[in-house]
Amino acid sequence: MDIKKVLSGLGPYDQSKLEKTRSDKLKSQRESDAGSSSARGDKVSISDEAQLRTEAYSTASSASDIRHDKVAEIKARIEAGEYEINTRKIAENIVKEDLDFFS
Repeated sequence: MDIKKVLSGLGPYDQSKLEKTRSDKLKSQRESDAGSSSARGDKVSISDEAQLRTEAYSTASSASDIRHDKVAEIKARIEAGEYEINTRKIAENIVKEDLDFFS
């Protein structure tokens, strides 16, 4: 025996009545919101900082990750046998960046 079928439609807490009440409330709220926003008009304002961030992000995302002039210069130096890797300078920069990160 399914108790839900026996009790369905009985009492003030019937699920279908609750759902209908909820949907009616949502519908009337949407209608009132729509009426009030169309009468006033919607307005959006963006701060100067947000506009600057958006512009900076757009510029950064459109920029190439590869510096072709630098790559060409290093290629030419490698082919000429003039390119030397300064491991000490690399290590110093890594340590400096780590120290700056924790400061």
